[in-house]
Amino acid sequence: MKYDCIIVGAGVAGVFCGYEFMVKKPDAKVLMIEKGKNIYGRKCPVNEHKITKCPIINGKSGCMPACSITNGFGGSGAFSDGKFNITTEFGGWLTDYLEPEVVLDLINYVDEINMKFGAPKEITDPYSDKVFEIERRAIGAGLKLLRSKVRHLGTENNLKIQAAIYEAMKEKIEMLFETEVTDLIVENNQIKGVKVGNTLYEADNVFVAAGRDGSSWLMQMCKKYGVKTTNNQVDIGVRVETNDIVMAEINKYLYEGKFIYRTSVGTTVRTFCSNPSGYVVVENHSGTMLANGHAYADDKLKSKNTNFALLVSHKFSEPFDIPNDYAHQVSRLANELSCGSIIVQRYGDIIRGRRTTQKRIEEGFVRPTLKEAVPGDLGLVLPYNTMKSIIEMIEALDHVTPGIANEHTLFYGVEAKFYSARPEVTSSFESKKIKGLYFGGDGAGLTRGLAQASANGVYVARDIIKKK
Repeated sequence: MKYDCIIVGAGVAGVFCGYEFMVKKPDAKVLMIEKGKNIYGRKCPVNEHKITKCPIINGKSGCMPACSITNGFGGSGAFSDGKFNITTEFGGWLTDYLEPEVVLDLINYVDEINMKFGAPKEITDPYSDKVFEIERRAIGAGLKLLRSKVRHLGTENNLKIQAAIYEAMKEKIEMLFETEVTDLIVENNQIKGVKVGNTLYEADNVFVAAGRDGSSWLMQMCKKYGVKTTNNQVDIGVRVETNDIVMAEINKYLYEGKFIYRTSVGTTVRTFCSNPSGYVVVENHSGTMLANGHAYADDKLKSKNTNFALLVSHKFSEPFDIPNDYAHQVSRLANELSCGSIIVQRYGDIIRGRRTTQKRIEEGFVRPTLKEAVPGDLGLVLPYNTMKSIIEMIEALDHVTPGIANEHTLFYGVEAKFYSARPEVTSSFESKKIKGLYFGGDGAGLTRGLAQASANGVYVARDIIKKK
């Protein structure tokens, strides 16, 4: 069968592309191919079997054929905290191609779909008097506050929403799970389909939404078929964990405080993915263990800690052109020093230049929610400029939320965000080199989060439908 569109990847960009086809052109033949499992098959062995480390078999995740936290229907977002940010101020670079009003309309459209499938009605107000007071303190410390309405789905609700969307789509969009696309089929600069092993699937339109875990594969495809790319940044940093009481004001009035800071060494640091009353977790990126976090909406499942990421943006100049590999190497060093896990260190020990021990963790006032993290020394892992940038950022944040820079605050490392070198695309996200080949989502370096990735998928579907 020849398809009207093949979607590579079932993260939110791919899911909402398929959903839009289902709604706007139900007679279209659409195939979605995903190397992970369907929404019901996504089970993490660490959580299911109460083991302390992600099992690695022959250098790969023990979840076969791919890590169930980062792959499968819903992508990395399915197991995330589920923060849906209704803004164009951050969350990706779609406004480089579309007018901000268009992007915001797309985000609101996706938000309505999520509401239809069970998203909570509560949403934050980023323009209250309390938020202005927080912003005033931030400016005084050299921090810029990024505003957004935030609809917190919650990890458990996020999974339920994705399951409901899956049920709505499964009879109308053909889906192949535990199936990895190995190559694209290109003839005379026109996409003709994709290859899975020796099997060919034909289509005149292919949407590659491979996600962060598929960014290296996407880069290989671009090099093979001569698609020009521009190097994006890679973000390297730590996940910070402190007591809820320290972050109480931010949590109440913003839920997620998005701040950026310019450091003395010329880097930019940002806060990312805050999880009030949440948990630090491990995610597996093709054998590289990284710190992350999530939070539940159900009060019974909440912890007493808040966690968030501090990420330092790294941009490289010629001749170096493999920033993702650099971030993987830094992260793997932490894995090696912790014997396959990630490192946790108290902020007080970082300032004193000493490693954290299990005894110091037990004596601290912040109880780690990631029990398998290994006490150690992040100074042996993170480059000097990265560590200095993180320290400057945490000291600046202490003026906004006093107490965050106390010696008991925990740093987990490494947290990294991988982005593909961004393919050269038109304003419709179609390759300028290969007709019918579309790119989207976080893995393509076009978005950074649930809202814009979902919007990206909707826009691509509409463009293909318009051509038909």
